Amino acid sequence: MVKAKKEGIASYRAKRWFIIIFTVIILLSIYLFKNAESVWLRASSTIVFLIFFYVIDHLFDIRFKERHYSYITLIAVFSLLLSDFYFFYPNYDKVQHFIQPMLVCSIIFYMVSKLKIALKWQITFTFFITLGILGLFEVGEYGLDYVFDLKLQGVYLRDIQGLEKFHLVVDRIDDTMFDLILGTLGTSIYCFLFAWWMYRRKSN
Repeated sequence: MVKAKKEGIASYRAKRWFIIIFTVIILLSIYLFKNAESVWLRASSTIVFLIFFYVIDHLFDIRFKERHYSYITLIAVFSLLLSDFYFFYPNYDKVQHFIQPMLVCSIIFYMVSKLKIALKWQITFTFFITLGILGLFEVGEYGLDYVFDLKLQGVYLRDIQGLEKFHLVVDRIDDTMFDLILGTLGTSIYCFLFAWWMYRRKSN
C-alpha cells in the first residue's frame, strides 16, 4: 500500500513537470509570436485546458498514463493553440472531428475499465460517453457563438484582401451535423477495432 502510494506521488510529480515544461514552451512561443492576433487567448486556453485535465486526474486519483497526457496535449494543441488553421483550411475541422474522438475514446475507456463489468459493456459505455461529450461540445460551440460570435459553428475562410474578414463556406447546421457524423464514425471505428483486438487477445 505504501509502495503504491509512493509510486502514485512520483507519477503525479512527473505529470506536474510535464505541464510546467509545456507551459513554458507555450509562453516562449507567445513571446516569439507576440504580434500574432489572439495568440494570448489561444495559448492561455491551451494551458488552462491541460491544467484542468491534470487537476481532474489528481483530484479523483484516476492515474492517467503518459499516453493519455500525450493525447490530451495533442487535442489541446490542434484544437486551441493552432485554432487559426480553422480559418485557412476548410477540412482542418473535419479531420479533427474524425481523429480526436478516437483519442477521447482511449481516455474514457481507461476510466470505464476500472468498473467491474463485462468488456462489452465497458466498450458500450465508452461509445455513448464519447458521443455525449461530442454533443456537449457542439452545444458549447453554439452557446459561445450565440454570446460572443466566435464563429465556432460553420466553416469560415479568412479573406485577407476582401472587405469581409470571414466568408461562410459551410452553413452552421450542416457543419454541426457533419461534425457529429464524423465524430460518430471515428468513435465507432475505434470501439469496433478495440473490441476486435481485445477479444482476439483473450482468445489466444
